[in-house]
Amino acid sequence: MATGLGVVLLAGLLLALVDLLHTGDGVLAVLGLWALITLPIGLGVGLVLAGGNGMWWVGWLRKLLRRLRDDQPLDRAVAGVLIAAAILGGMLAFGVSKLALGLMGESVQRKDIGAMLLGVAVVGLIPILALGAVPLYRVTRHLAAIIPAFGPCSRVVILLIGSAGAMVAVGAFVVFTRLDYQALNLGSLVMPAMLPVVSIVVGVLAYGPLAKLRERIPARGVITIVVTVIAAVLPLVGLRTPSDAARTAVTDRSYVGSRLIPALRKLFDRDQDGYSAFFGGPDCDDRDDAVFPGATEIPENGKDDNCVGGDGKRELVPVPRDAGAAPASTLSGGKNVLVIFVDTLRHDRLGITGYKRDDKSLTPRLDAFAQQAVVFDQAYAQAPNTPRSVPSFLGSRYPTQIAVDKSRRTNYPTVLDDNELLFEVLKPAGFRTIGETSHFYFCDRVRAPDTCKDVISWMKSNIQQGADEWDNSEAVDIGPSNRDVSGPRIVKKTITKLDELAKADTKFAMLVHLSEPHSTYVEHDGYPITEHGTASLAQKYDYEIAVVDKRIGELLEALDKTGLAKTTTVVVMSDHGEAFGVHRAGGKQMFFHGQTLYRELIHVPLMFRIPGVAPRRTNDVVQLLDLAPTIADLFDVTVPASWQGRSLVPALEGKPLDPRPAFAELMPVPDWEFESRSMISADGKRHVMFDLTDWMIFDLEADPDETKNLVKTDPDAAKLQQDLTSWIERAR
Repeated sequence: MATGLGVVLLAGLLLALVDLLHTGDGVLAVLGLWALITLPIGLGVGLVLAGGNGMWWVGWLRKLLRRLRDDQPLDRAVAGVLIAAAILGGMLAFGVSKLALGLMGESVQRKDIGAMLLGVAVVGLIPILALGAVPLYRVTRHLAAIIPAFGPCSRVVILLIGSAGAMVAVGAFVVFTRLDYQALNLGSLVMPAMLPVVSIVVGVLAYGPLAKLRERIPARGVITIVVTVIAAVLPLVGLRTPSDAARTAVTDRSYVGSRLIPALRKLFDRDQDGYSAFFGGPDCDDRDDAVFPGATEIPENGKDDNCVGGDGKRELVPVPRDAGAAPASTLSGGKNVLVIFVDTLRHDRLGITGYKRDDKSLTPRLDAFAQQAVVFDQAYAQAPNTPRSVPSFLGSRYPTQIAVDKSRRTNYPTVLDDNELLFEVLKPAGFRTIGETSHFYFCDRVRAPDTCKDVISWMKSNIQQGADEWDNSEAVDIGPSNRDVSGPRIVKKTITKLDELAKADTKFAMLVHLSEPHSTYVEHDGYPITEHGTASLAQKYDYEIAVVDKRIGELLEALDKTGLAKTTTVVVMSDHGEAFGVHRAGGKQMFFHGQTLYRELIHVPLMFRIPGVAPRRTNDVVQLLDLAPTIADLFDVTVPASWQGRSLVPALEGKPLDPRPAFAELMPVPDWEFESRSMISADGKRHVMFDLTDWMIFDLEADPDETKNLVKTDPDAAKLQQDLTSWIERAR
């Protein structure tokens, strides 16, 4: 018992010290988390060793290894059993994975039933596989004879070491050649997995080369008991209310903290409202299930309902909006409107911002378009991912205000018919409303039942509301979509449609979605990747932008050829940006999107080319939810009262806009259980972020990459925090 505990606890301590070097703070908390991992494992190993001593003989494991080395027939027999067990285990795992996809992949309701059926199926598979164990063993024992034994190592030991090495090699090959490993947070998986490896190394050293040193240590059993007691107490002491610095360090940088703390918060959620106060969690009253982040603040009820800004005793000012009235501007958008929506395009990658790769702009066609358009250099998305940003800008509401189906929790919520989306507003005004896409998110089996045969059946964004026609043909499923080069087929069918509309002289409103440069980035002919690691991700992303720029050029050329350019307002925009490891959250370096609200993810391009309107660039802070009201205003369409955005037509005419902040929201989903709110100040100089536990303020002029938090030094910090707090409360 002492051997098992001592070896595992020492291995855990060594790994905890490595973790502490990486974390930099929260010593007791990190040690407490590692104690939670190592103590149960150490007790388990100790019980196994102690049980073996009781049933067989003291030192049975070492003697067994020696016997395997000396008894060749026994060594081959045990190796044969292990090979047979591995084959049968692989067959069971394969069968279970296939059954799981069939029984649990359709919907939440079916998952409950499917889980029970899967259990029954597994119980049925085990005896079937067991029947094949004996004949299989007759084959594998001969295979075992092929495995050589080296010196003191028996075939069994060689087999175990070789199998472990092969699994690691295969896993590494898949991770480093088939996946974007930078985003996988491998440290949080590798470090705990190293515990048995380090324990074995410690055990071999302690009972091998360092055996004499071990034997000189007095009262080893007593020392083990003391260390065990300390390990049991550490979580109780180290995981109490931490300092802000320690909490951030442990949850963001610790290898084990990023995974264990969220799990422990769920376990210690006293009022079961989905939020916990454990380890500085965001629930400000864990005994009242009506108090939690995201609750509606009830002024002057004696408690801070949403854990943000106190009791809300002040009068809440309505969210600024320009909705419910007929437009007053005389500026006209022409006859038609075309919105070219590029997925995942960062504002700072445009050539007009000065960005270059290989000493040239990635976006020569967009740069030329910008010379003909009104360019909003400070446009911000309201969410960092497509499923939240698209409904927001089409419905001109903040993500939490979009009505979605809450009966099924998913990364891709269904937008309810209660929302008033852009096409629903334009259609009664005489526009033929058209969508041109080829992506699983736009699947609609009611309106277009034949376009999503390869997409998982539960996908239902319901985003096609108000469309007369929406061509989402050749959309592929979620997994394959990450490497799908859809741009050529989307551009081809869009050009065909534009030619048709021009010949028929049809008034239209069209949305075209170009999914590149969305990850996983695809390499293209003529764009060789020469970088490695994170730099290679950025290079692939940049070249995807260069390719999509050509696609946009093809669309603009089609407008010129058909004559539609003279009568069509063209909008180029993106739903969100992309991250490349500059920031950390939840214990991970942030790659790609959908996990934070840093500027890199919400600062997006927004350009309007309007017939007869002079090009210009404006530095006004605007939001994507201003897109729909602006289009409505350009075409003399009344803006619905539900829309929260404002018309940008004054800026298109060269007039100053009333300065307003831009807000964004990160909402939790099954794949990422984190929340955040942010505000770009009305002058565009400050970015305020609140993630339910921590406040951050960044100076966007002096620190555009947002690496220095000024929350404790910015003289306007209190006012900025209050401005964001007030918006959070009144937006609900």
